Amino acid sequence: MKLDPQVCMQARLSRDSRFDGKFYTAVITTGIYCRPTCPAGPAHEKNVSYYQSAAQAEFNGYQPCKRCKPELSPNQPLPKTIDQALTLITIEPQIHVADLAIRIGLSERQLQRLFNDNLGVSPNTFINQKRQINARNLLISSTIPFADVALISGFGSVRSFNDHIKQQYKLTPSELRESSKQEKVNHLKLQLAYSGDLNWPLMLSFFKARQIPGVEAVTDKYRRTINIDNCTGWIAVSKPDNGNYLSVDIWVNDFSKLAEIISRVRKMFDLDCNLNLIRTNLAKHQILKPIIDDYPGLRLPGCWDIFEFSIRAILGQQISVKAATTLAGRIAEKFSTPITNLNTESHYPQGLSILFPSAETLATVSFDDIGITNTRQQTLHTWIEFFIANKSLFNNPKDTESFEKTLCELKGIGPWTANYMAMRGLSLPDAFPAADLGLIKALSNKPQLRHELKLADDKQLTGKQILTIAESWRPWRAYAAIYLWQSLSTNQE
Repeated sequence: MKLDPQVCMQARLSRDSRFDGKFYTAVITTGIYCRPTCPAGPAHEKNVSYYQSAAQAEFNGYQPCKRCKPELSPNQPLPKTIDQALTLITIEPQIHVADLAIRIGLSERQLQRLFNDNLGVSPNTFINQKRQINARNLLISSTIPFADVALISGFGSVRSFNDHIKQQYKLTPSELRESSKQEKVNHLKLQLAYSGDLNWPLMLSFFKARQIPGVEAVTDKYRRTINIDNCTGWIAVSKPDNGNYLSVDIWVNDFSKLAEIISRVRKMFDLDCNLNLIRTNLAKHQILKPIIDDYPGLRLPGCWDIFEFSIRAILGQQISVKAATTLAGRIAEKFSTPITNLNTESHYPQGLSILFPSAETLATVSFDDIGITNTRQQTLHTWIEFFIANKSLFNNPKDTESFEKTLCELKGIGPWTANYMAMRGLSLPDAFPAADLGLIKALSNKPQLRHELKLADDKQLTGKQILTIAESWRPWRAYAAIYLWQSLSTNQE
C-alpha cells in the first residue's frame, strides 16, 4: 500500500484520530517518529517522511516519540493473511520466516510481497524490529529481568538481545531502563487484537457465574491463577473502551511458557473466530436470527485449562450452574496448592489465593466430604485416570464425533458431557450438547417449531429432534447453542 503524502500531511496537521496506526510520521531533523495524533508541534513538511509501520520507521533509524508512544498505536485492519502472520509473530516471537510462511500456507516469496505491500518492510525485517520494539517497551515499562525480556521478545540469547538494543537505541538495556521515568510494573502487559464485535459484558457475565473462588475473580475484568508445568502465576484480562483488542496482564515465574499462555487466552475469549461469517450464516435460520440480532458480539466462551474444565463439566451433569460451581470450589479449596506455599503471594491480585489441583493430585484423593454422590465420585475417579493416560487426545482434536465416541465409552460420561467438553473445553465450533436442558427449553419455547413438529402442549422436544433441527446449523452448532442459552436470559449450563 503506497502512502499519499498529501493525505498524510493533512491528517497529521489536523491530528485526525481516524488515521492513528495507519501511518507514522518521522521527523528527519530530530530522528523521532510519531503518531499522526501526536500533541507535539508539527514539523515542517520538508523535514518529514511517512512510514506504513512502526517497524519500518525503526528500521530506517528513527526512535519512538516519548510523548505519543507510536509503537503502541492501535492495530488497523489488514488482509487476513497478514493478520494471521502478525498473530503468530505475537504468540511466537522467535519464529523464523520460513516457518511463518509454512504456518499460513504461503511461499516465502508471497509472504515477502505481502509484507512489503502492507507494512513497508520484509517479514524478516519486521520480525527483528518487532522484537526490538517489544524489548524496549518491556525495558521502559517493567522491572522484568533482562534475561526474561530477551526470552519474551524472541531473541535467541541475552547477548543477541544486548547487541540489538544497543545498536537500535544507542543505549544498553540498563541505560534504556534507567532513562525512562515511566512508572514500572513487575509483570508483562500485552494487547491481543481481534476482528469484529466482542460483547465483553456478556463474556464476563458468563465467566462470573462460573468462577471458582480463589482460582478466579471476575469484576470488570477476568483474573485467575495459572499453572502450566510448574510455570505458575496469574493473568488479568480486560477490554478497553476503544479499540479491537483485549489488554492482558501476565505475571509468571517462567516466561518460556508465554506463547502457550497467549494461545490459551485467545482461545478462552474466542479472539480468532470469524464472527461476521458465523453470524451471517446462522442468521439465515429464523429460529436464531432474532437472538443474533439481540446479542451482537456474542462469542463462544472457552476455558483456561481442559482438565479443570472437564471436572466442572462432570460436576455439572444434571445440576445447576450454581451447584456445579459450589462443588468445584470445594474441590479447589480442599486439594489446591495455596499461593502462600510458592513464596510469591505479594505478586498476586486480591481474590486470587490458590492454584486449581492437577490431575495427578486429584488421582489419589477422596471426594467423600465434598457433597458429591457415590456414583459421581466414581465417575470422577474413572475420568481422572483416563485423562492422565490419554492427554494427547485433548491436543487440538478436529472431529467432534470421534471425540464424543471415545469419551462415551467411559462409564458415567454421556453425549452431553462429551459435547460440552468439546464445545467449551476444546472450542470445537460444531460441538453440540443436544440433550442440554437449556437447549431443550429454549427450542421447546419456539411456537414455530412446536407447530411444525405438531408437539403437544405438555411435551418438549427430544434430543433426537433437536439434532435434526441443528443439522442445518453446521459447522457452527456450538455458536447456535450459546445464542440459545443466552435467549433464556439465565445462566444455563
